[in-house]
Amino acid sequence: MLTLGALPAVAAPAKISVAPQNATIEVTTTKQFSASVSFSPSTVTWEVNGIKGGNTTVGTISTTGVYTPPAVIPSVNSVTISARSTSRTTVLGSAKLTVTRQVPVLSTITPSPITVGAYAESLSGSKFAADSKVMVNGTAVKTTFISSSQLKAEGTAAAAGTLTFAVMQPGPGSVTGNSMTATVVNNTSVSVSVSPTAVTLPLGGAQAFTASLTGTTNASLTWSVNGIAGGSSTVGTVNGAGVYIAPTTMPSASTVTVQATSVASPTSFAKATVTLQAPVRVTVTPTAASVPLGKTQTFVAAVTGSTNTGVAWQVNGVTGGSATLGTISAAGLYTAPASMPSSSVVTVRAVATADTTAVAQASVTITQTTTTTSPMLTGARFLEQSSFGPTSASLARVQQIGVTSYLDEQLNMPPTPIPDLTGRGTRELSEWMLYNYTKSPDQLRQRVSYALSQVVVTSTRKLITADEMLPWLRILNDNAFGNYRDILRQMSVSPSMGKYLDLANSMKAGLAGGANENYPRELMQLFTIGLVKLNQDGSVVLGADGQPVSTYSQDTVREVARALTGWTYPTAPGATAKDNNWEYFVGQLEARPNNHDTGAKAFLGCSVPAGQAVAQDLDSVIDCLMAHPNVPPFIATRLIRSLVMSNPSPAYIKRVADVFAGTTTGVRGDLRATVRAILTDPEARQDTPTATGGRLKEPILQVAGFLRALNGGFADGSGLTYIYENMGQGVLAPPTVFSWFSPVFHIPNSTLFGPEFQIYSPSESVQKGNLIFALLTGSMGNSGYTLDLSPFQPYGNDMPGLVEAVNQTFHYGRMPAEMKQALIAAASPGQDATSRIVTAVYLSALSGQYAVQY
Repeated sequence: MLTLGALPAVAAPAKISVAPQNATIEVTTTKQFSASVSFSPSTVTWEVNGIKGGNTTVGTISTTGVYTPPAVIPSVNSVTISARSTSRTTVLGSAKLTVTRQVPVLSTITPSPITVGAYAESLSGSKFAADSKVMVNGTAVKTTFISSSQLKAEGTAAAAGTLTFAVMQPGPGSVTGNSMTATVVNNTSVSVSVSPTAVTLPLGGAQAFTASLTGTTNASLTWSVNGIAGGSSTVGTVNGAGVYIAPTTMPSASTVTVQATSVASPTSFAKATVTLQAPVRVTVTPTAASVPLGKTQTFVAAVTGSTNTGVAWQVNGVTGGSATLGTISAAGLYTAPASMPSSSVVTVRAVATADTTAVAQASVTITQTTTTTSPMLTGARFLEQSSFGPTSASLARVQQIGVTSYLDEQLNMPPTPIPDLTGRGTRELSEWMLYNYTKSPDQLRQRVSYALSQVVVTSTRKLITADEMLPWLRILNDNAFGNYRDILRQMSVSPSMGKYLDLANSMKAGLAGGANENYPRELMQLFTIGLVKLNQDGSVVLGADGQPVSTYSQDTVREVARALTGWTYPTAPGATAKDNNWEYFVGQLEARPNNHDTGAKAFLGCSVPAGQAVAQDLDSVIDCLMAHPNVPPFIATRLIRSLVMSNPSPAYIKRVADVFAGTTTGVRGDLRATVRAILTDPEARQDTPTATGGRLKEPILQVAGFLRALNGGFADGSGLTYIYENMGQGVLAPPTVFSWFSPVFHIPNSTLFGPEFQIYSPSESVQKGNLIFALLTGSMGNSGYTLDLSPFQPYGNDMPGLVEAVNQTFHYGRMPAEMKQALIAAASPGQDATSRIVTAVYLSALSGQYAVQY
């Protein structure tokens, strides 16, 4: 018998599998490949068309299998992706990959339906290209490229029926996007009418519309709202009988259109306009207040849901109040009675004129004791808002001529010239700025310029010489009381901004670099309209989904960037003018038509015609932005927060925004009128602190105000700017385009805005304390600044007198009694008069009461 031995084992074949197989990729994206290796080690190298790592012609692939298409699709747009074993180099696995152009997306075709004969249709969507072709029933028609989101198609519809539209991207990697069908109808004489043609309805209200037709025996109609058959819960619904039911919540637009369309002739229709009215609502600020006998409190009412924003004021139900309970004016100024009423609590009510059922109220507690205030308080508060802090001289001047006359005096004062620091570093310029903050006579201009510098931002972190910063500074200085449009226009052609936000040498598509989007984006987001739509009172506009409505899209940025191409740096003396000049900062940016995109542009509801010059396109952009409804409340809010308070009421914002918009002056963007409105508003001039009033002083303002209160200031060339870096506010050196702190930063664990709190850290507080102590004690050698403690010398051995002098100097009579006692206790052990004065002044300057401007 034959015995067979055991059969030898057969090894599995060495194999590499690549996934995915037979994939497709758009040229602007990437594709991840993976390799499955049946043996060890499992490491592979990646190839494209047999080239390790690929190249710029066929595309590249990373060591981890990520394929990136070439910038230009090759004529043969199918490539082979291979994974080759690092140990058995003859073993590899492959996959096919087809590279296509971006797949266009077709969203709408208008007008629709199409009438038999020649047509010109507007196609909207995305990913359109300059060489896109519109295909109608599979045949290319005349196509005009408008933008990446809009094409125009022209052709002829031979007969009634349908036409199928699609967009094709030709060339290597040709691809055709989705298709849409449009109805073609015969031109008839059918006429439709709707009655009534315009109505006003409350939310949830109903209206029956009737329609009549002529020119046809077919009386059938279809009803729609804003183009939606039958409407929707967002814009309201309409049934087949023409009964419209308004939505229960306000849509993004308060006006909707109800349309009746002939079934026999879909091009024949009639429309009616429905204006929706939200319920009238009233809010009162503040909602509670304590008012001493005979003193006043301003209440502000805001009315929504009606164009009539008037209110009638009542005290305990009596219009205008009474001598017993206190009176209230038509402007909301409540005056407490001279003697205590039977109840110390009264109710102030605001009743809407448009709807007397809409009421809001506030509680007023009448107190026997009055708060002791310094007679200088009104002037001092005004100077804290309109300068870098009061001095004894400026405070005396305000008390002598009054706030209004002092404001006029400052508004008409010529600007302090900015010195020529050509060839100098930014340190010298920063040192001069500290000097200017504390010593310039035109304090209001400098404070407003400082506020504007936090809206239209540059920084020495990128502009590294004084030459580069000076054009930006001079624009703000010269135009602080001018027109905001002039600031935007001059900034756009400033070499400072040309470098900081990269507008200089931004070019049309096809040239090196293309259109730079940095400046266009910040021009909208930070300088003019912000990210979300605003009402005139600064409140956010919400869409049907309850979310904020965006002001612009990435397509908007691209269109504005195209309009702003074609600028380069000024030509330096002795240099040859080039299309792309090297950095030079004397003069304005120069136009270069060769680098400018002359095509038509469309953004924010504005159209810029083709063929305009470089400067004309810039003016079109500035005009469009200045006309945007967001600009008045956006700029008003930022300037109020920088000058007066972090949490202005909606009514305060609206009053200032109306002035900026030209509602009262007839001039849009008038900063002189806007600044006057901000500083003279009742909320700004309310001397009684409120729970949400005031703003935290940032380091520049607090230290500058401290030195000015002591009739001192910084010297030009002080050498102290480095200290501000340690306090989070490097002079002229904000870290981002949002400045040193975000204008929309909230106080931690609070709903209140507090921009300056973003840099109010423990370390910043310690650094500020160290600086103030060093200034007081001269531990820095008394160089670079001045201050005068001599007014306190008579009180060196009189602790109550010393603390009261400190109270008048820094707090204008508002120092709490508890704080006075604490300062007396802290300063009393001092070894001599000087040490006691320094202790009292130092602790007062570090107090929370002094840190807040209110």
